[in-house]
Amino acid sequence: MKWLHFLLVVSCVSTGSITRSQNLVRNGGFENNYKCPDNFTVNYSKRFIPDWIMPTRGTPDYFHRCSKEMVGVPQNFMGSIFPAEGDAFIGLVLLDTPEISDEVDYRDYLHSGPLMPVTITNAKLPKPDTKHKVKSINYREYVQTKLKTTLQPNQLYRVSFKYALSQNSTFISNRLGVAFSEMPLKQKKGVLSVKPQAFIDSIVVFSTPGIWTEFADTFRARGGEQYLTIGNFFNDSETHYLENDISNLNSSLQKVILTNQLAYYYIDDVRVELVNKDENVDVSMHNVPLSIIKNSELFLYDTLGSHYAILDEVFFDIGQFNSEPKSFCQLDWLIDFLNKNNYIGIELNGFLHDFEPDISGAIARVKSLRNLLISRGVSNERIICKYLDDCKAISKKVRFYKEGLPCDYYSLLISVRFFNINQQPNGKRLER
Repeated sequence: MKWLHFLLVVSCVSTGSITRSQNLVRNGGFENNYKCPDNFTVNYSKRFIPDWIMPTRGTPDYFHRCSKEMVGVPQNFMGSIFPAEGDAFIGLVLLDTPEISDEVDYRDYLHSGPLMPVTITNAKLPKPDTKHKVKSINYREYVQTKLKTTLQPNQLYRVSFKYALSQNSTFISNRLGVAFSEMPLKQKKGVLSVKPQAFIDSIVVFSTPGIWTEFADTFRARGGEQYLTIGNFFNDSETHYLENDISNLNSSLQKVILTNQLAYYYIDDVRVELVNKDENVDVSMHNVPLSIIKNSELFLYDTLGSHYAILDEVFFDIGQFNSEPKSFCQLDWLIDFLNKNNYIGIELNGFLHDFEPDISGAIARVKSLRNLLISRGVSNERIICKYLDDCKAISKKVRFYKEGLPCDYYSLLISVRFFNINQQPNGKRLER
């Protein structure tokens, strides 16, 4: 744990546990330890707890029932919570003293009950007071372990863990995720330079402190992965956050929490399990804004993975079937990428708008974009059109209106995936 001031909060939340089998993670509940912890972690060590290491100089914390107060259970220096299972869990800093510019907008802090979702959209946060703290750019904390067996190519695996926001966290944040790698990840500081296979990329995050929530995702292994790393793999500018509700705490503790400027989460019960062939499980979908994806990373967003790139700067008129896509140079950039890489195909996925009664609008938008690509030199054979009618990608409580645009313009209605045209994916096609 990076240095910080602290006070102790006393309140308790208990949870049950779920038992599963065939877990490929050693010491996934963090039960085994070298010794009972007596304080939050101050210095980097090559030994964290058995089977888990610190891949950077970031210093995660270890909590156990055997300890008292500082890293105890349930009360500890970051709040109060019982383990999701067993006697122990860990804690990670996902964000530390982020820079807040006048252009970054957030909105709608909803907090009316357990597991109430928070929507991060368009309202402004005040800039934090950092006079009493020296900022470490993109400070992160990670934990890493070697799996029991190497992951097999083209196999589906389920990764899961329990996470909970701490009561003394300054911020609520997204981007908590898991990266699998063939070799151990290691660097001195900052954000680990690897793309996670699974992460919380939604702008809707569960906000109730002290309540365990399950992170679960399914991904297809490339093969050879041996190491699992947990943390935030995105820099500050790519991490969404908002202020935690600490209004029910005493004024002295509130002052400490606001000075710390941390997004802090507890982690427990980490599992990686092979998905059996007879299980009806699809690869889970992740939507990543195309505007934050570097050109060199587009090749990672293929149909064998679980990532979709959202066209977040492409807009349509809602309710008009002849609406043409409008863009702030994103389409030009996308078309240029496709024209320079003739072996790359593109899969267009249309989303339903929650105001629309059926899929007609999604189909019309996808066809319109397909026709534009063809007119700009992308051959028809390189384009696959689909629609996603489960509406899971776009919450009905979230609006993504672009600043300064009329309200009838709406973005995030189409996502794309890329594939090698010699390995064309199967999928439901729309009529050409």
